[in-house]
Amino acid sequence: MKKALYIIAAASLMVACDPVEEGGSFTPTAVVDSQLSQQGFFNFTQTDAAGNVAADGNFFTYTTNPSTIVRVFNYKADGSENQLAIGSSGSFAIQPGRGSDPNQKFYVQVVNSDLSKAQAEYSATVFVKQELSMSEKLMASNSGKKVWKWDPSINGVIWGNMGYCGGSGADVALSGNGQWWGVTGPEDDAEAGTSGFASQLGHSVSGQLTGEESLDAYMVFTEDGEIQKYDKDGLLLNKTTYELQNYDASAIANGAWKCANLVTGENSVLWPFEINAGGKYVTNFEVCYLTVDKMCLVYPDGGDFGSLGNWGEATFWHFASNSDLEGMAEGVDGNGKAWTWNTDCPNGGVVWGNMGYCGGNGADVFTGNGKWWGVTSEAEFGDQTGHRGGDTVTGDESMDAYMIWKDGEITSYNAAGQAIRNGTYEFQVVEGNPWKLADLKIESSNGAILWPYEINSGGNMPSTYEVCYMTNSAMTLVYPDGGDFGSLGNWGEASFWQFKAK
Repeated sequence: MKKALYIIAAASLMVACDPVEEGGSFTPTAVVDSQLSQQGFFNFTQTDAAGNVAADGNFFTYTTNPSTIVRVFNYKADGSENQLAIGSSGSFAIQPGRGSDPNQKFYVQVVNSDLSKAQAEYSATVFVKQELSMSEKLMASNSGKKVWKWDPSINGVIWGNMGYCGGSGADVALSGNGQWWGVTGPEDDAEAGTSGFASQLGHSVSGQLTGEESLDAYMVFTEDGEIQKYDKDGLLLNKTTYELQNYDASAIANGAWKCANLVTGENSVLWPFEINAGGKYVTNFEVCYLTVDKMCLVYPDGGDFGSLGNWGEATFWHFASNSDLEGMAEGVDGNGKAWTWNTDCPNGGVVWGNMGYCGGNGADVFTGNGKWWGVTSEAEFGDQTGHRGGDTVTGDESMDAYMIWKDGEITSYNAAGQAIRNGTYEFQVVEGNPWKLADLKIESSNGAILWPYEINSGGNMPSTYEVCYMTNSAMTLVYPDGGDFGSLGNWGEASFWQFKAK
């Protein structure tokens, strides 16, 4: 009879631990590399997400023969180990990012009783995604990373409670339907009569402010299903996973309550706490509204999703994003997006004109800040032909003229649908600049956008525009006199353009 060492499997693969002695017949584990490579020792089957056997499946089930506890892992891009599975049998997934080599290596390791290790390399051909789905583009943009922040556009309220009302989820997101109460930022404002997160710490898990309460705190959603949460200074607060489940692209247009569920790890989104629950993380949110630039989440009291329409208490979150310029410009369905003159612009419906190159918050230009003069109709454009110089292209002065932005290209059409201008474009994002989100670079022999003329220049068609404001439905472009971008704030003359989604 021998005395044997039984080492807790999971712990033995990570750190040494105190042995537990027990009488019995036992042969210590002593595996060498060559044994792990032998046919029949480590057996795996590849399947698709539905469990169907697939030669390029991303999902694996495995067994060992003889039954042996193994650790399965591969390596991340930064060279660190990524544990996939542990046990004598089990399952794991290998889902490389876009552009990866479909031939993926992974490693099988055994830790022997004396803590020595045996290891073998395996490989499999897996499916590598070439394009993101529509829902993935909404959450993470086509670039694979998207920044989301608090959205104070609904009466300043960003998180709070509401009646679990049912009906159209868009009404909750865009008009605050059903809202009872909410906070507007990190601190109370007695003068304004508003509440802040600082006085609501009883709802949180830690009972402390973390920095996620700031209106400048943000989250990064990635195409790999990760949420990274940061305070306003860029300090990482937490990292976890997410999955958008049961996405319905037609739900919002059809007036449905939700378009998907967002399932996450704990401590995921900004202030991820159920209201009046004494400190409880929410990990299954109803996505009541989701566009390129807005996301509204709701969670019913106690997770009672079956009580929809009973007006019981629910928690809501309002988020917004202006980081996905391509998604806002072209849409995410692959069909491109139409833009036309913004005759509904809050600057008085002025769609093109001149202004003082004022600086400050560029979004204010959308509402009319700095405006000197401009046109509001086709008739008024007709009196401004001198700004076109010798250009003979016509038709883009009509309020029914439009542009299609698709696949990095802009094509302008007259009211009859005849193409009149064309060119390629690129957004060059500008970080941390309150005046503009990006520079719009255009390559075209005839301007590409509608009425592409710098004012009072005799027909100059700029190749660079400043994107001072952009949402999923509106776009404001600015160009300073002579392209003198360094004169910002000096109130020299500048041209502006106001467009809206058609």
